[in-house]
Amino acid sequence: MDVGIVATHVPPAKGYGGVSVTCGVLTQAWAERGHRMALVASDESISGRLRAEDVQLGDTVDVRLYRCYGWRRWGFGLGAIPAIWQLCRQAPRLYIHGIATWPSTLAACFCLLLRRPFVVAVHGGLMPEHVALIKSRKPHKWLFYRWLTFPTLRRAVAVHCTSDTEAEGVRTALAGGGQILLVLNGIDSRAFPVAEYPARPGLQLCFLGHVQQEKGINGFIRAWLQIRRGGDRLVVAGRSVDGAYFDEFLQLVAEADGAIEYRGYLAADEVKELLAQSHFLVLPSGLEQAGGMRENFGNVVAEALACGRPALVAKGLAWDHLPQLGAGFVFERDHAAVCQVLRAAQAIDAEGWRQMSQSARCHAEQALDALALGDRVWQALMEPAEFGPVASLAELRT
Repeated sequence: MDVGIVATHVPPAKGYGGVSVTCGVLTQAWAERGHRMALVASDESISGRLRAEDVQLGDTVDVRLYRCYGWRRWGFGLGAIPAIWQLCRQAPRLYIHGIATWPSTLAACFCLLLRRPFVVAVHGGLMPEHVALIKSRKPHKWLFYRWLTFPTLRRAVAVHCTSDTEAEGVRTALAGGGQILLVLNGIDSRAFPVAEYPARPGLQLCFLGHVQQEKGINGFIRAWLQIRRGGDRLVVAGRSVDGAYFDEFLQLVAEADGAIEYRGYLAADEVKELLAQSHFLVLPSGLEQAGGMRENFGNVVAEALACGRPALVAKGLAWDHLPQLGAGFVFERDHAAVCQVLRAAQAIDAEGWRQMSQSARCHAEQALDALALGDRVWQALMEPAEFGPVASLAELRT
């Protein structure tokens, strides 16, 4: 075994989004390179428990799932303790997906006790606004971060970040401690066919993600309703995780009088079909300030670009360069800026859109290649690590 991998959720788990998807893409890229791995994750999925044989990440990947119950979002299950302990004893080094979940915290602590080098991908958990929100409103979680998350991250070989904003959050949270590895999430463009220009009346936008405040979709809809033209449509796909916010979303859908379609959760093939039917993807994360900016990358943007679909994205993620690439628009997180970008998107003719589509696909193939980016992360993981004396939990908390 070359590397042990720990994740809270793993594909084909449904309902747990970006971290799970990233785990799948990166592990498959490493498997394609012939690397030998063992992966521990929960069996949680909203469609039913996973079995090891359901997880198809490559012939060189030994999949070990433990039973999840109780706090399903955090991957809780006592079976994680022996599974992760055994993995940490067997693997010469580990890659940990996420922070402050049950399996990711266990893995980091076990790595320190066993003196195993490890890399942690924080997956948005230390975005500056998110950390500020936790510090001011969630005292128990803040103590967890201070006593366990921060100390273990400082002892990692590297903390894997995927945007400048996320790296800034890590530097601030760790007070300059720890080594930062800044590498984008990759995508296998071979799995995403490029569709032709959607020849339909008006402009169709699509949003893919949870209907929750941190995604900013309700704020985006208010701006869109203000300037939409006849024939313009917005399709929203994703499950609801916030009752009050979802109720507000349904009210906005009703106000649109049929111009907004809510499709709920979609399977991977259905997502590709929706992208093919749409002119632009929208990702307004952080638009509604009360939720803060929790998103750090936005895998759906990478998927859209691979499909040849330009994107409209809130500023501060990994996509601020889209306008320079000619592959989309970026807007400040306020109502007026959203309206301005929507008008710019409305003004694009078919030929201009095709040029944006080509730029989007080209960027996905060249800059977001999963194999090339996976090689960079693997190289960082293989670097020798010098560990100091093993610290006790009491010492870690100071």
